[in-house]
Amino acid sequence: METISYLPVIAVFFPLLAVFIVPVVEKMRKGTGNIFTALTCVVVFFAVLFMYPQISAGVKIICPVWQTGLGADFSLRVDELGFLAGLIGIILWTLSSIYAIEYMRKEHAQTRYNIFSLLSLFGLMGTFFTGNLLSLYICFEVLSIASYVLVIHEESPEAMSAGLLYLFMGIAGGLILLFSIIATYVITGTGELSLIGIGLKGEPLLPFIFWGFILGFGVKAGIFPVHIWLPSAHPIAPSPASALLSGVMIKAGAYGIIRTIYSIGGLEALLPGRVIMVGGLLILALISIFLGSAVAIAQMEIKRMLAYSSISQIGYVVLGAALMSPLGLTGGVVHIFNHAIIKGGLFLCAGAFIHQTGLRMIEDLKGIGKRMPITALCFTLGALSMIGFPPFNGFVSKWYLALGALEVSKTGSYGPLVGMICLGMLLLSSFMNLIYYGPVVYGAWFGEEEEKTSVATPEVSTAEYHNPGEKVKKDDPNLVMLIPMILLALGTVILGIFPHLPLELVRAFSHTFFPR
Repeated sequence: METISYLPVIAVFFPLLAVFIVPVVEKMRKGTGNIFTALTCVVVFFAVLFMYPQISAGVKIICPVWQTGLGADFSLRVDELGFLAGLIGIILWTLSSIYAIEYMRKEHAQTRYNIFSLLSLFGLMGTFFTGNLLSLYICFEVLSIASYVLVIHEESPEAMSAGLLYLFMGIAGGLILLFSIIATYVITGTGELSLIGIGLKGEPLLPFIFWGFILGFGVKAGIFPVHIWLPSAHPIAPSPASALLSGVMIKAGAYGIIRTIYSIGGLEALLPGRVIMVGGLLILALISIFLGSAVAIAQMEIKRMLAYSSISQIGYVVLGAALMSPLGLTGGVVHIFNHAIIKGGLFLCAGAFIHQTGLRMIEDLKGIGKRMPITALCFTLGALSMIGFPPFNGFVSKWYLALGALEVSKTGSYGPLVGMICLGMLLLSSFMNLIYYGPVVYGAWFGEEEEKTSVATPEVSTAEYHNPGEKVKKDDPNLVMLIPMILLALGTVILGIFPHLPLELVRAFSHTFFPR
């Protein structure tokens, strides 16, 4: 069942309209651009929230936007997956924008930051709420280019280098994606996501088209082996942008991969060649899970550790999708929601540590819990959730992924050996998460506190350090920065105890492809 609504238009295009208003507002009074950006996110949040009654009732929301005359129109369509991704995207964007009001207060080029933050939001919401390949490609490319400006915000040599790599990878991935989109349209005669899989069934070029989509979306997701931009780009960006990059922007790539398997390719078309296509993707997901965790263990700087952790966590999402089982898909999609909350909160906490003390090396954060107890507590809750302890929401994701691996072993989609390997990798990854998050948490609360002075390094933005030699502050940040961190930390607990909201929508989406 479908219904027409203009709520998706508001959610997608209101940030684009706000881009033109931000400079005017900032000109009237310095600093108001940050507040206006946060208010814009609040408007988008309510536009998305008001879609919930229809989506929860199983009604798809559609809205034609632009008749292109190319045979592929720009249209919006919201189903359970798009709504869930859009909801968590705007929640994190709103909280990050509120956090940035204080964090970016003394930062340079605030207007530019806000403009490209809103442009990125337009691209993100358009990607999640797309109805066909044309609108998907346009919004996905806007997201890639606009977020590049957030990466290079500090304009330091390190930031420019990281941004250049990010831009190069994004352009290369976009071209590969465009090739697959054109090939899909030529073969099927349609760009509508709900119809493509039927036309590709039995197509000899399907493996090439499939891997073109996977590589195009995989660059943004940061999955192995196209992850090389991520460890440089995420730590160098201002912390509010780091939270968005890791929390929701890489989910646009994961969202695209899920759409590739279940909408663009379709299970009926992919199952005959699943070893070459989805089986290969499953292997890449397992490598991403292991590699991200293994390299994170060796990191000495907190934001860089979190960046490598994101590579591992995005592997969870892709693994769930590649298992091609109801429970596996449920675990992968719900982890989009849960990981955004966890990792967004962790990056905001790391930014608060740096903002207040100028310290970013893990060794230097010993005893930080005594000086910044609320921030350290929020980080601790996020870390425990990332490890997968119950009753946190990270446990819910891993529980369903583990059930999906066992389900594959029983049903024989890949065979029992593959299911056991996937289950073993999930357990190993949780242990590795404990290895690199455990010392940070233990050191924060039980480490010996030493009097330290902040140190300015080329990697640290002007908003993230004090003058060399200045004694570090010993307080948590003000409420403007604290409230977003507290809400995200509480979210890891509440959604672990009451996971019904995301799970109900994910199950409804899963039942579309795996009828009961």
